Amino acid sequence: MTSFFGGSKKEEEKKEETAAEADAAVEETKNDKGSGAVCQMKRGDYMIHVYIEQCKNLKVDAGDTIDPMVEITCLGEKKYTSAKEGIDNVLPALWNEHVFFEPKNVKAEAMNEGKIEIKLLDKGFFKDAIIGFYEFDISYIYLMKDHAMMHKWVIMSNPESEDFGEVTGYLKLSITVCGEGDEQVSITEDTNPTEDDVI
Repeated sequence: MTSFFGGSKKEEEKKEETAAEADAAVEETKNDKGSGAVCQMKRGDYMIHVYIEQCKNLKVDAGDTIDPMVEITCLGEKKYTSAKEGIDNVLPALWNEHVFFEPKNVKAEAMNEGKIEIKLLDKGFFKDAIIGFYEFDISYIYLMKDHAMMHKWVIMSNPESEDFGEVTGYLKLSITVCGEGDEQVSITEDTNPTEDDVI
């Protein structure tokens, strides 16, 4: 049977299927390019550099000490700093340790929705106890000047405690997020180490 427009019914159905497939392909391309996202992250390889500097004013009972270390989780991958021994509520813990994540061929949607989770832990023989927690959106860092956050103090709190709003310590860190085609920014030493630049 021929339609009034000169083509068979099957040909018209095939055209409609092709158009639907094309629309789906365009939509997928948009998603990979991060269309509608706040920042213009795109599909590809990334370098995420987390520089753990120091912590202070930890919630520790008078006369007690803890062995703090930092757990960093990014896009499902988990890494740790070394543990510092015998830190009390007066002495700061100094790390100055660099942690790198290199996710490959990540979709724009995953980057825009991804998190960098920071946990401050008290290292134990059998189980590490959480002291404090903070999390960043990867896109939040990427949106900053030079895709970098430099030498900021974050206020830590314990999500497992009865009082989640209680401050359990301060952690100083820097983070950069670099994608393909972006200029890699180096994290240099803090020129104002005594300045309390708090998020």
